[in-house]
Amino acid sequence: MAATNRRAGSRSSLSRPSTNTSRCPRGSPREKAHHVLGAQGNLWSEYIVTPYQMQHLIFPRAAALAEITWSGKDKRDFGSFLERVQPQIGRWRTSGMQVADSAFAVDYTLAGTRGDALRTKSAKVSLATQAPYGTIRYTLDGKAPGPRSPAYTAPLSIKPGVKIRAAAFDAAGQQIAEPRLFDTGREALLTRTASDMVACPKGSLALRVPLTPEAQANAPVYNIDLFDLCTAYPAAPMDVAKGFTIDIARLPRHYALAHEDTKLRRHYNVTPHGELIVLVGCTVAGAKPVVAGTFPLPDPATAATRFSIRGRLPALTGDRDICLQFTSPTSDPYYAVERMQLTETR
Repeated sequence: MAATNRRAGSRSSLSRPSTNTSRCPRGSPREKAHHVLGAQGNLWSEYIVTPYQMQHLIFPRAAALAEITWSGKDKRDFGSFLERVQPQIGRWRTSGMQVADSAFAVDYTLAGTRGDALRTKSAKVSLATQAPYGTIRYTLDGKAPGPRSPAYTAPLSIKPGVKIRAAAFDAAGQQIAEPRLFDTGREALLTRTASDMVACPKGSLALRVPLTPEAQANAPVYNIDLFDLCTAYPAAPMDVAKGFTIDIARLPRHYALAHEDTKLRRHYNVTPHGELIVLVGCTVAGAKPVVAGTFPLPDPATAATRFSIRGRLPALTGDRDICLQFTSPTSDPYYAVERMQLTETR
């Protein structure tokens, strides 16, 4: 979020903006600053299904936009903005609006890889919030934290199996975001969801789309690369994991790529509807990946839109990325990985 010093949600910050010559785009000549009359925030709604999702994406960003548009360069104070936006968030919620709390939610960073934590039976976890506001308080028994729970001051060193639940609290002891959970159990450390996956080399999981174009309710979304259906599980501990289960979603291919159609990677499919190829060590330049399995994809006309595939992993050492490459023809729907669970048995 941006930051300035005018009061969030006040009449002046939400009424018609006046000329603001201090907001000239970076890199523009100073003599052109008088042409800048204000600012705007765009929300592209092709894949926004419900009013809940729309409001969740707009707020509290709207307050930040109003603040920075109305404040001069010498009046901006991020700390002051964070203090004043809290009552405004309360007003929005009281009126029934859905407001994202992600800027104030606790995020977890594990030192090293998940494989390191499993091998050493020790995990070092750092806690932080995107916006530097409030005091982070946590519990290690999975229970919801409160204003009297221990305050976070330094990375936590714990044994795998502990569930950390944390939230930020303001000076009055009021919780400012829903608690977030970080599970250090073995099964959790071996699981990656769509949000944990990364793009294969030269790819980008830049688009988040719903399961069906006719969706009318809140539901999971999936990260895909329109040009190459490949997703990678990062740093899989090959000396710990022996097998895997992959949950897959089939998504409609209803994109008019026009001149960008030439960017599509067309893979050779052996079976009529293509395959899922599981490749271990696929992101190391110059290295030859190991094929862990090839699985024919079902007929989209008769199969469910969500299904699972199970297989074995080869006996290897260390942490290696696992690429999940779909070879379905471009006449068939898209495929996305919803979740990949590594198992310690075959």
